[in-house]
Amino acid sequence: MYFHGPGFVAFHILWVLPLILLLVAGVTVLAIWAIRESARPHPVGPASMPMNQMPTQATRETPLEILARRFASGEITAEEYQKARDLLGGGGPKT
Repeated sequence: MYFHGPGFVAFHILWVLPLILLLVAGVTVLAIWAIRESARPHPVGPASMPMNQMPTQATRETPLEILARRFASGEITAEEYQKARDLLGGGGPKT
């Protein structure tokens, strides 16, 4: 069964043309979103870290602070902490 005539053409214009227009509109909106998203500055750091807690040059830990944090978290023993603290403090190893 084949359809011919002006009714068939009108049916296709009324059905296919809106689908094509929706597709073009969707691609256009997606392209605009992608361009705007790529132009927006993104923070550097873990995604879960709020912007006001992002590390900066002014808040860098000193070697002694890193050592104290590692000792407090249990990464190093008290003896290792004391040896490293003496070395970092400029006193040198005790013999």
